[in-house]
This record gives sequence, C-alpha cells and structure tokens, in this order.
Amino acid sequence: MEKWQNEDTNEPGPKGKVLIIGAAIIDVIIKVAELPKSGQDIFGKADQVTVGGCAYNVSSVLKQLCIPHDLLIPVGEGICAKVIREELLKEEYPLLIEEPYDNGWSLCIVEEGGERTFITIPGIETQWREEWFQVIEIETYDYIYISGYELEGPSGYIVTKALEKRKKEAKLIFDPSPRINFIDESVVKKVLTKGTIVHSNKAELLCLTSESSVEDGARAIFDKTAEPVIITLGAEGTFFYTEEESDLIPSEPALVVDTIGAGDSHLACFIAGLAVNLSLREACAVGNGIARLVVQQSGSKLVL
Repeated sequence: MEKWQNEDTNEPGPKGKVLIIGAAIIDVIIKVAELPKSGQDIFGKADQVTVGGCAYNVSSVLKQLCIPHDLLIPVGEGICAKVIREELLKEEYPLLIEEPYDNGWSLCIVEEGGERTFITIPGIETQWREEWFQVIEIETYDYIYISGYELEGPSGYIVTKALEKRKKEAKLIFDPSPRINFIDESVVKKVLTKGTIVHSNKAELLCLTSESSVEDGARAIFDKTAEPVIITLGAEGTFFYTEEESDLIPSEPALVVDTIGAGDSHLACFIAGLAVNLSLREACAVGNGIARLVVQQSGSKLVL
C-alpha cells in the first residue's frame, strides 16, 4: 500500500508523532444464531482465534496505512502472551513492556446479524504501572490514543497521571469503550479536558453524557474539550460536531458479517487522517470506507 501523503507538504507520512496506548489480547470468536437466555443450552460455531484488543487493532490499521507510530502495550508470559508475542514479533513490533504475567483473552460471540458481545478475562493489560511509561518520552508525541479499557480501577489514575506530561498542543484521542460506566468519574473528568478528541459510538456517547440525542451528547463533550467530537453510527455513517458545524457523513451499504474491530478501524483511519492533515470530513469519510470493509469480514484484523 502506498503511504498517505501529508496534505501540507505533499510528502509521504504524518506531520506529527503518534502514540497508541493500550492492550493486545486473544480474541476467541464463536458464531451463534442469537444470544442464549439464562439457563439455555445452544449450539455455536467456532470461528477463529486471533490477536485483538483495541490498541492492537488500531495499530494494525495504522501500520498498513504506513503511518509511523509507537505501540505501548504490555506483553506477558503464559498461554495467551505466547501467541501475542509471536504475532507482534512477526509484524516487527518492538516489545516495549514485558512482564511475567499472562495477557487476557475475550470470548467474542457474534450473532447472525453481525452484532458482537464480549466476555473478557482480563490479564496484565489491566494492571498499568508508572514505570511502564519510562520507556517512552510522552512529551514528544503529537497524537496519543487511549481507550476506556485502560482507565478502569487503579490503572486509570496511573495512565492519566502519565498523560499529564504530554505537551500542551498534543491531541489526545479518547475511545470511551463499552466499559465507560466502570471508569471512576474523577478519571473521566481528567480525560475530558481541552485538547481531547472523543471518538465514540452512539451508545457510549449517551452513557458518557447522560444526554438523549447524539447532537446534545456531542455538544456536551465539546463544551468540555473544545475539540471535534466524532460519533460512529453504524450503517448510517459518522456524525461530527465542531464549534463551526455539525454533520452526518453517510456510509455506503455493506453486507455485515460481524462488527468486531469496525470502530477500531474507523478510529485508526481518523487518526491517520489527522496525521496527514486531511479535513475532518475527509478523515471521517475514509474511516467509513475502511469500517465498511471490516464488517464484511470475520474477525477484527483487516488486511488492506
């Protein structure tokens, strides 16, 4: 794949340094007609076992788009960690954090309509430590991605403390995640400050803001961050909100196989768009296109 060009300079590559903070876990994907009710016994179909995790999914797309970046994820020792380590080394990732504990895994249940439900067994990726940030110079990055999965419990305070050292003009791209309700309110408050771009789906946005509509929720976030708010709406496309305007960027129809990784892929393309100075509309449109490809395949990793 050809490198994306910086719209300012017409040269390949991004205009700033990109850091992806988060996790790699094992995804065990099974398919069912529909989720069972409590006490039921249903048949499912084993689909695949693959390396996933929001940060790894985002990084994988950035890598294929030839956007240089650093991936800060812990890799442990154990059954899951062994598979993750082999995958990262095969893809020529440096292992920045190594620990003697296993990584987690997730049972990904995909229904016939493509909707996915996760049951996650957490591992070392949920136990962030201050010393992990000593392997990077966080103040040198222009774009920093973080997911809500890394902000639960004590990890939230450690990660937000490290983020306080980022330079003033850096943009923090925050994906709240479906676990937004489990993040301490004080941690969320630290993240939703000036310079943070929230990239969310509708359910996460309404949960985060307690508003009843996408536009009201986006406005509530913007009032705190003064940065664009990006809301993915599945087949409808992507809604964005800024001080100057708000609009829906429609998506082309797709035959949905499963939705695992669609949001991560959209977010990765959005980051890539920012890094090469695409307009907000262009970045959202490119994200729509890649997410459309992702939902037409099984699993979270898209080969572009």
